[in-house]
Amino acid sequence: MSIQGLAIDSDVESTNTDTLGGSFIKPTGLYPVMVDMAYLSKSVGGAMALNLHLKQVDGDRSIIRQTLWVTSGDKKGNKNYYVGQDGKKRLLPGMIQGDQIALIATGKHLGVLSTEEKTIKLWDFESSAEKPTKVNAVTEMIGKPLLIAVIKNRSNKVKKDSNGVYVDQPEERFSNELDKIFYPDGFSVTEKAAEAAEPLFHKKWADKYDANFINDQYKDVAGTTDADALPEAAVSTDSLFDED
Repeated sequence: MSIQGLAIDSDVESTNTDTLGGSFIKPTGLYPVMVDMAYLSKSVGGAMALNLHLKQVDGDRSIIRQTLWVTSGDKKGNKNYYVGQDGKKRLLPGMIQGDQIALIATGKHLGVLSTEEKTIKLWDFESSAEKPTKVNAVTEMIGKPLLIAVIKNRSNKVKKDSNGVYVDQPEERFSNELDKIFYPDGFSVTEKAAEAAEPLFHKKWADKYDANFINDQYKDVAGTTDADALPEAAVSTDSLFDED
């Protein structure tokens, strides 16, 4: 099956440049990983996500899980881009990263890859346990090596209030954010495309973000809410694809 809606229009700017500016929570750093699983899902609002399970190839070989939102929701047309104030189309940040991973892992853009139905164990919020779940897996990515740059974040836990609005709680939470993706030899997509003589950008990234760096977004808030905690993003595994 081919992926719907992820082909990149020729007039969309990817903003695919090298600039320094998500299992177990990792310290900020560079990690060699293998794509253990890659599958697509859809939010209740219709946005498409590329879900990644990235296994460390050394150390504790733990899994770094990331969700990249590669399209907007139904209300915004399920596009993999947005239109800026200057009228230009630009790829969504999640689509940029998803496409880079596809290029590094397979040599192809994400929008031309195929999927295959697989059954994997995923966390089910209703039963509070893992259960076998059918997903549309991007099988060409699975088993391929990457070098990823991960940032450790600190933020507030959130809960829904009586009006159904997510509000910050006093409790802190830590998470990992996938910041940059590189070829296993350290080249970025930009460097590889420019036929650079040696990979330099990942070294600059590591110099800027050492293992002690935390992107601290925590805010002091007073009080708590009686509302039950809910997942921040509910997804379904409805079919998102056209038959070939």
